[in-house]
Amino acid sequence: SPNQCTSWSCCASRGFTLVELLVIILLIGLIAGLVLPSLAKTRQKAVARESLDYGRSIAVAFQNYAKENDGALVPVSLPKPGETEKVNWVKLLDECGDSSLKARRKRFEIGYSRRLSRLRNLSSINKPSMTVAFGDTGEIENPDETNPDKWREAPSKSKRVKALVFETPDDKNWKTSRKRMLNRHLGRSSVIFADGGAVLVPVSVVGFQYQAGHPRALWDNK
Repeated sequence: SPNQCTSWSCCASRGFTLVELLVIILLIGLIAGLVLPSLAKTRQKAVARESLDYGRSIAVAFQNYAKENDGALVPVSLPKPGETEKVNWVKLLDECGDSSLKARRKRFEIGYSRRLSRLRNLSSINKPSMTVAFGDTGEIENPDETNPDKWREAPSKSKRVKALVFETPDDKNWKTSRKRMLNRHLGRSSVIFADGGAVLVPVSVVGFQYQAGHPRALWDNK
């Protein structure tokens, strides 16, 4: 028939039917449902890598401090009255790296092991490559949970602290302490060792579920 629509341009000129429009909307929704989660996961992986790089930069500053101070480990607290002024954990973060590193600090919360901060010297760490010094840290809302991978970060109610520390099972307040390492990147945490090595692994790999002296307790300097 001469009036019959036989080309795309002809069909387009008459517009879409309601059924055709619904089919197109459905297809767009299906494609978005497949693509958007993949894009979000890719972005999360990129953030995780950036967090790990930031942790490595902190480890470099940590190592440099030890080299410049006869192996001494950077302390958490300020020196007592009368003591020589030394760089502490807060100042280490302030002074290490360039402006780009300081900008990243506002995005990532990397904490320092309180146990290591109490040690006097790098030589006190038996196996630096197997001893965790830094990692993703925050305040958790379920400190009674024994599985570290199930620790949940508490909603932030105030400004982010300037320099975090995480507690370990040998701390007297461990059972109630909320400052711990946690999984922040797709079930993984940025874990930085005392020798500068860094990996993305579940917090359970660090071994907070074990006591000091256990071979899988990587938070223990022994």
